[in-house]
Amino acid sequence: MFRKALKVTLVVFVLLLVSIIAYGVVVFDRPELMPPGPYHPRALHAKLKGYHVHPWVRVDPEKQYTLKIWSTRWPMFRDGYGYDDLVEEVISEFQAEYGNVDVEYVLLPLDEVGKAISEAVENRTPPDICIGPFDPSLVGTGLVVPLNMFICDEPRDDIKATPAWDFEASSLQAVSVDNRIWAWPSWISVKSWAGNAAVLREAGIDVEQVMLYGWPYDDVLTMIETLQARQAGVPEEYTKYGLVLDTTGTRVLDTLMEAAGRGLVLSEAGDLLWQGDALTSCLSFLQDIKEAKGFPEPAHKMTDRMLELFWNGRVAVIGPVGPGFLRHVHERQERIAKGSIFSGTVTVEPVLLPAPHPTGGLHTPSITVCSAMVFTGPGRGREDASYLAVRLAEALARKEALWLARELPVVPARHKDREDAHGAAYLPDGASRRFLLKAASSGRMYSSPSSEVKEIEEILREQAISPMMDQFWTGTLKAAEFEQRLLGLYLSIVTPLSSFE
Repeated sequence: MFRKALKVTLVVFVLLLVSIIAYGVVVFDRPELMPPGPYHPRALHAKLKGYHVHPWVRVDPEKQYTLKIWSTRWPMFRDGYGYDDLVEEVISEFQAEYGNVDVEYVLLPLDEVGKAISEAVENRTPPDICIGPFDPSLVGTGLVVPLNMFICDEPRDDIKATPAWDFEASSLQAVSVDNRIWAWPSWISVKSWAGNAAVLREAGIDVEQVMLYGWPYDDVLTMIETLQARQAGVPEEYTKYGLVLDTTGTRVLDTLMEAAGRGLVLSEAGDLLWQGDALTSCLSFLQDIKEAKGFPEPAHKMTDRMLELFWNGRVAVIGPVGPGFLRHVHERQERIAKGSIFSGTVTVEPVLLPAPHPTGGLHTPSITVCSAMVFTGPGRGREDASYLAVRLAEALARKEALWLARELPVVPARHKDREDAHGAAYLPDGASRRFLLKAASSGRMYSSPSSEVKEIEEILREQAISPMMDQFWTGTLKAAEFEQRLLGLYLSIVTPLSSFE
């Protein structure tokens, strides 16, 4: 009797187990048959893969949630609508779906959000969402939520997921570390110089060709020689210069090294990358321009005259310039049209240009990807709040991209957003737009994935490279001496830090 009962129990148990497995298989293929929760087959599968925040996390409708956002206060308004209004609009739309979620936000100045989030993460007190340039060094803290389960290879009807092909591939690559996606890409900024197409054509440069394919150092030096030959005997106050560059800090050298494919000063292991032919050729190129009188004198103070000379039609190329440059151009054109400023007697045709690259090499476009990162506090148990933060971050990232692309020459990370962003507002057209789109798709973002290496690189830039560039521009440090001096300073800075560790 006991054996018979045991057999019946075993059969029932097996049938029950088979039914559960069969149900699990069916629900795995059709996830909508079971409400979200920790025992949903898709949820169990996600956890097995190491993703604790995924589309099947259950949000408690009776629980009150509070999410905190940090972002940048962009100082731009159109018809009274500014960035605060954009954030409030996204929050309002989000709360229409999730009425039990309160959202607080802090908007920081442009140059402070990166430092602020690094310090908050270090103190283990980050906000739920931060929108800014993607910083891979934050990933190693364990507080950043990976988003792979929210980005799928193909469109899906059963869950709210975004197809990977909806994003520019370069933007997803930029926010990926160790085969995981760590942020929602929002928009792409292309690091550029700028030129006066009228002066460039006068010097024999095919502007559209340069914008699309870059230009080697030799072409720039030939352009300078041509300009000088065409204005022989012209008084100094009317002289046209080949380049007027920003000599503050390391910005010029940064863009040249990025164009040469060496954007990082240090490798992931902390070894010095800025040495050898790439560094020497960049500095020799700048030194050759100085010797050819391609810069206004004194070269170390030319930054102060950059815009003045540009708008007077006396310079072919300026740089580096940020996304705000073409907005400045647009605002100036509007003021000229209204008669509030004098346009001058010289035709200036502003265009964006890639930074020059070494002769014989290939141009490497450099980009910055702005994204929305989601953070979770130490420990477990906040998966539901993090899920809500992921959803809100995606909405914020997309809305910001559309708004900024109407105000600045930036490229939305999502392909289908570009026509909406570009259609009704000022953006460069023709070759400038093709330059931005091509560079955004093929560009590389340079940023160290290690917080330790990032810190050493910042010290090296501040204490060594920037002061050396000051000496270079004044002529007290030559290109041939730069590499050896940098190597010595690198060793003097890194060795004590290594000993301390």
